[in-house]
Amino acid sequence: MKKILSVIVFVLVGFSPAVLSQPTNPGEDPDKVPITGLEYLLVSGGILGGYKLLKKRSRKE
Repeated sequence: MKKILSVIVFVLVGFSPAVLSQPTNPGEDPDKVPITGLEYLLVSGGILGGYKLLKKRSRKE
């Protein structure tokens, strides 16, 4: 009886970290970051600045 009890205790203690552990990584690339509004603002500002620069250069000629 004591041997069976010690085996049961060993199994319960041995598998408790596996039962209580956190889930594994889902496998996605963690470096993926969505494009925020700041990037859109920077790109649109660059396009607008380039347009105004070209417009200003074409007026001088």
